Amino acid sequence: MRKLVSLFLLTFMVSPNAFADWYILLPKKPLPKHRQMPRKVPIPKLKGTKIKPKPYSVEVQKVLAPSFSVPTKGGKLTKRDLEGKNVVIFFVRSLFSQFTEKLVSQLEKRADKRTVFIVVSVNDADFSSVDTFKKLMGVEKTVITADSYLFYQFKNRLKNLKVPSVVVIDKFGFIRFFSPEILKKDVSTVTAELGGILRSLSKG
Repeated sequence: MRKLVSLFLLTFMVSPNAFADWYILLPKKPLPKHRQMPRKVPIPKLKGTKIKPKPYSVEVQKVLAPSFSVPTKGGKLTKRDLEGKNVVIFFVRSLFSQFTEKLVSQLEKRADKRTVFIVVSVNDADFSSVDTFKKLMGVEKTVITADSYLFYQFKNRLKNLKVPSVVVIDKFGFIRFFSPEILKKDVSTVTAELGGILRSLSKG
């Protein structure tokens, strides 16, 4: 089992400067029974250069996504509506920015039937502004909205969540991965890492 977990984690190791720290949320497992530590065990000395920290952190728990709803022009898209699909939510500062435009363009190319991509501007805007953005970008598959309350709902669950950031929710409604703050504006790297994560969820 340890080998499987190690292999799983290594799959998502990337350069620390490439994107951001991914937090991987795993289900809780019972602790092993207490065993007495053996005595007189030699402690090996570390050799070579210092090992760099891994570009992710691990939290052994399951975090249930809040009962959120995404406001759209046609009504509200609720968590219940999204059950059975993986959901990826990007929180951005504004829709009309170079980062958001590149991101939405990449998400449109990666959209499929198993995943719903949602881009949320934390700067509240009216639907006319959202519609203008969608028309200019030719958005057909990605859900676009502006709702600061939605961000704070997730921030209550993930305390260190900042903007821009991304949260990945599995088909059962649990937050499985999140990057609390996207450090670089390399959208190709962002979506490439996200693609690997979604492939891992599709196997579960």
